[in-house]
Amino acid sequence: MRRDRLPHTATLGLAIAALVVAGGCGASPQSVKRPFVAGNGEESGPSSGVWGDGSSGPGGMQIGCIRGRRLAVLIAVHNRTKTAITLLGAGGPQSSPRVIERVAVQVRLAPPPPKGDLAVIGLRTWNPRASSPVSIPPARDAWVQSNFLMKNCSLLRLVEPVTVNRSTTLAFSVDGDRGGQVVSVEAAQIILTRGPLHPSLPINQVG
Repeated sequence: MRRDRLPHTATLGLAIAALVVAGGCGASPQSVKRPFVAGNGEESGPSSGVWGDGSSGPGGMQIGCIRGRRLAVLIAVHNRTKTAITLLGAGGPQSSPRVIERVAVQVRLAPPPPKGDLAVIGLRTWNPRASSPVSIPPARDAWVQSNFLMKNCSLLRLVEPVTVNRSTTLAFSVDGDRGGQVVSVEAAQIILTRGPLHPSLPINQVG
């Protein structure tokens, strides 16, 4: 990756930080400070036991770190206001960027909830580019997909895992006013341990 300029996610992260500070100073109207509520579930992939992955549950997902591996994690957030909110993107602090980095985030309007037992899959193919802003109507959901790239996995301790993706900071606007909101989905936390150096199943063939 070239380092002669900030990647899009880094630029967005700086903008999100500025929005959060501005919101703390009262620059954003009260009505748009926390327009979203996050769901409890997540979608993620691709994954495999031969990559060092373990179980996933309400407390997070156990993922094996392999250099160059790509992982996508998707959460849903609900617009609980009575006005349309433009979701600009998402980002947030990264605790171990030398090991695993969130390189891009895509935001999309989710379809209305299906009727009956029909399941709707929101996860899309891993993508290194951030998406364009999207308008989220009142009482509708947005999908927020974070795309991670694993790097120097040897920096991980052999026994103690590292937990990342503890939260995501949403950047949004409404009527020209911008704001930032931190959302946390415990099930979307990545509990990272060392994966095999030479996995029997090639990584990045899907996802």
